[in-house]
Amino acid sequence: MSASSLYARILGASYERLSPILKKIHDTRATKCYVGRCDIRSGTSFIARFIARFAGLPIAKTDVPVEVTILSEARGEGWTRMFGTQRMRSRLMDRNRRLQERLGPIVLTFELAAEAERIVWTLHSARLAWIPVPISWLLICAATESVENGRYCFDVSAQVRGIGLIVHYQGWLVEREQ
Repeated sequence: MSASSLYARILGASYERLSPILKKIHDTRATKCYVGRCDIRSGTSFIARFIARFAGLPIAKTDVPVEVTILSEARGEGWTRMFGTQRMRSRLMDRNRRLQERLGPIVLTFELAAEAERIVWTLHSARLAWIPVPISWLLICAATESVENGRYCFDVSAQVRGIGLIVHYQGWLVEREQ
């Protein structure tokens, strides 16, 4: 494994300015496990529900328990998120200093920007398998990671033009004690 973590490689020097909580979740340890709670809103149209299911996104629930396991490898990270009993898996990789996330056949590439207490993900490109999807079709597909009250917090949303909300989930995590 590289001496630096996936996020350290992508963020470069700005990684060092992150708070210890953000640096810890994105460090080089091979396995990390976090637990917490979140609220999930889902789109209500048939098409929105189809897209969410196709991508393996969580369904609407309030105050759901969350468990996140991160497996770091030389080429990237595997994230398994358990929203109650629903599993969502994705693969994160460095693509030319951008974060690429694969959710089944959907591949999203994000620009990352770091501040001391926050990492902002901004959509750069998207594709369905090998077919590029014009990001102008997507109104919002972004995420933030932050620190609030000493906890790692996340806020993830996706909307598609003409369809509306696909998913919006936000919550917090703390490292699971071994």
